[in-house]
Amino acid sequence: MFTDDPVSVSRTEAIAERCTFSLDEIRYRYPSEKLPDGTTSSGWLRSLTFDGAKERYPEPLYPGGIPGNVTAQLEKELAIIRDLDYDGYFLTMYEIVQFCRREGILCQGRGSAANSAVCYCLGITAVDPVQMDLLFERFMSKERAEPPDIDLDIEHQRREEVIQFVYEK
Repeated sequence: MFTDDPVSVSRTEAIAERCTFSLDEIRYRYPSEKLPDGTTSSGWLRSLTFDGAKERYPEPLYPGGIPGNVTAQLEKELAIIRDLDYDGYFLTMYEIVQFCRREGILCQGRGSAANSAVCYCLGITAVDPVQMDLLFERFMSKERAEPPDIDLDIEHQRREEVIQFVYEK
């Protein structure tokens, strides 16, 4: 088609070779606003997770505090979450659940998120995955190149309130 202008064709080919963009490079980055001063998303998630673990595994029922196997599971999950850069996603879901609890809106995390001890300690899910011996990798792993999926069931009569909360944020 452009046999009369080989220079333009070769320039077009040179430009096309330099174009290395891939849709795989597009990835949402969660904002790290509204964190305590000097705290990273990873550090804040860790702090909230272990605060929640203290509530889920209270001293009178668990002599010595958080059981060792739970601590090990939390450390493993937090490392994977940090390595895959999903701290912000978990913080967002935590914030939505906290809003629902404050406002008396029924909500519950479900699905494969129930396999996460972090989700359990954050109050997103209600099932103890360590006690139930659930597999975290069914929910999230480094090998799967996809973000985790935390399904939240929200009381349908009040769902719009939650949508507006998220929108305002």
